[in-house]
Amino acid sequence: MATIAPSAALFEISGHVSTNSTWDEYIYFLQAGAGMSLEDLTFQLQLREKDNDTSAEKTFSTTAGDLILTNDDNGSPTILRINIPASSMTSLEGDYYVDLVGKDLNDKLTHWAHGVLTFNESPIAF
Repeated sequence: MATIAPSAALFEISGHVSTNSTWDEYIYFLQAGAGMSLEDLTFQLQLREKDNDTSAEKTFSTTAGDLILTNDDNGSPTILRINIPASSMTSLEGDYYVDLVGKDLNDKLTHWAHGVLTFNESPIAF
């Protein structure tokens, strides 16, 4: 398992993803206990093979439709949904350093999360 170096990101990411099924996960953004509006933000989930690589091996984004801003029960876009089909992850196997980055309308970047995800070709069948 790859180790995570100290990061200035606001949160840590870790876990395993099966590359033979859709990666469907919800990330709730809260501020002072209430949903934080993600309106006017775009997001990228960047995967790198080495912690010090300066370019991403694979990038998923709101622009490409892999990440979706989703409304909460009050109708506000406070949830970021990861919705990546298996066909988009076929080249991924093993550990990847991952960063979740948001950008606002003024091009201000926020490094939301950093960590290591392990992608497994789990033998599932349907």
